[in-house]
Parts: sequence; C-alpha cells; structure tokens
Amino acid sequence: MAGRAGRRPSAQDQRRHARGLLVVTMALVVTLLGGVGALSALVATGASGETGSQARELPTVVEPAAPEPEPEPESEPEPDAAEDDARAAELALDPGRQTDWSYESNGEKIVYLTFDDGPSKNTGRVLDILDQYGAKATFFVTGHEPDYRGSIKDAYERGHSIGLHSMTHDYDKIYVSEEAFFSDLEQVGEVVREQIGFVPYLTRFPGGASNTISANYCTGIMSALVEDLPARGYQFYDWNVTSADASGNNVPAETIVQSSCVEGYTNVMLLFHDAGTKATTVDALPQIIEFYRDRGYEFRAIDRESFVCHHGVNN
Repeated sequence: MAGRAGRRPSAQDQRRHARGLLVVTMALVVTLLGGVGALSALVATGASGETGSQARELPTVVEPAAPEPEPEPESEPEPDAAEDDARAAELALDPGRQTDWSYESNGEKIVYLTFDDGPSKNTGRVLDILDQYGAKATFFVTGHEPDYRGSIKDAYERGHSIGLHSMTHDYDKIYVSEEAFFSDLEQVGEVVREQIGFVPYLTRFPGGASNTISANYCTGIMSALVEDLPARGYQFYDWNVTSADASGNNVPAETIVQSSCVEGYTNVMLLFHDAGTKATTVDALPQIIEFYRDRGYEFRAIDRESFVCHHGVNN
C-alpha cells in the first residue's frame, strides 16, 4: 500500500487534471468577463438612468412663454390744437383782413353780455355764474389790477372773448391825442398777449364812441378815432342796453336787474362793469340771465359774425 501511495500519477491522470484546471480557468474568465459587463452596464445606467431596452429619451424641457405686456392706459385726448388756432385767428388783430361786419340785427335772439374795466376780484365769481348757465360773454379789459391778470387767460380758456378797453382808463391821458390813445391801446394789447398769446381785434372806447368828455381834452378826437381804429384792423363795440351799474359803487342789485331786463331787442348788447366796487353786479347776474333765457335768448361771446353796435359820435 505504501508503495502505491508513492507512485507518480500516470499520463492519463495528468491530462484529466489539466482539463480540470482548464475548465476551472475558463469558468473564472467567464465569471470575470461577466462582472466587467455588469460593471459597464452599471456605469451606463448611472449616465442614462436606464439600461438596455429599458433606456428612453429624456423629455424635452419647454420654457414658458414670456407674458404679454399689459396695454398702457389710454391717455387723455389732447386738446384740438387746430380748433384753438382757428379761434385765435378769428379773434386776432389782422390789419389786412376784410370782414363783412353786421351793423344790423341778425334776426336771432342773442344776448351779448359784456364786462368792462376788469379783471378784478369779482371776475372769478362772474366766470363761475356764466359756467353755471352755460353762457358766454365778452370781457373788455384794462391794466388796472395786475394781480388779477390771470383771469384774462381763465376767461378765454372758458370760451369767452377778450377785448381791449384801456390800459389806464384815464380820460385826460388817452383822449389828449390820437397818438396817446393808440399808445394806451397797444399797452393793454400787450397785457392781453401775455395771457392768451395774441392781441384781439375787439375794442371798446372808455365812455363809448358817443362820449362828450373827450371834448375837454381834444376837440373832434372821437370823430377821428371811429375812422382810424377800423383802418388799423380793430372793431369797436358800444351797447344798446346798460345795467346802470356805472352810476355808483355797488348799485343795488334790484336796480341793475330792472335796467338790464328789457323787451323789444332781438340782439342785446348789454353793458356791465367788472370792477372791485361792482359786487352787486355779480349778485344781479343770475336773475338777468334767467330773464333772457326764459324768453328764448342765447348768450354768445362776440366774434366777427356778431352784431356790431355803434353809437352816434358827439365829438
């Protein structure tokens, strides 16, 4: 037995042993290769999130559309500049312009409310009353009270006409000569230009064309002015109804109403005064407007188509 145990393996046994080792080695190789493949698959899975047939494309990310800007709020409409320019052109002094003036009633029931001697501390009240009734008027202004000159612009922008009365309203200065009169008129014209941008053609003589006090300073001056004023492109307006408020300071409102409210005129050119001492004129104004309104009259500002009222000249 001992001799057998020490015997060298036969060639056949060696071949069998070698085949066994080869099989074991191949098994190990296959096992190792399988591990590498699995490792590769694991790496691929980490990159794509899925393996083999399970892999799929990632969804496309779509960015949300930018929100549309909100529409800007509509701005207030601009004033009609063309209409404003046309109005200014109609009322502006233009020496070369020819106008077919109407010296007779136009047959319409119209009241032309006119206010001399302003602006004053009472002008704002007058404008508010006119607005209340939807009435238009004409203001023949002076240079008396610089602190209230802004009311000239206010009146114009509210649709009223602006006329020239006098810078100083001093008879002994403006009626000493034609040169003195036109110098004074040009000064008040510049005051108005500063407020509304142009010099108006409308004028009213202090005391009216029929005044006789001018004869104390220059004989015949009114006869000359009523010719020369239109020749320079102006037109003057007198009145056919007076409120009687020129007879004193703060004449009783009842007196002003009685004098102002008359029958028998188709076109009424009504004279008021817009001075600081004429508060009762403002008090009487609503009753006067209602009197004519109830009788079917309209209240218009003077323009080139309006009735032109002229007095007879007495100097």
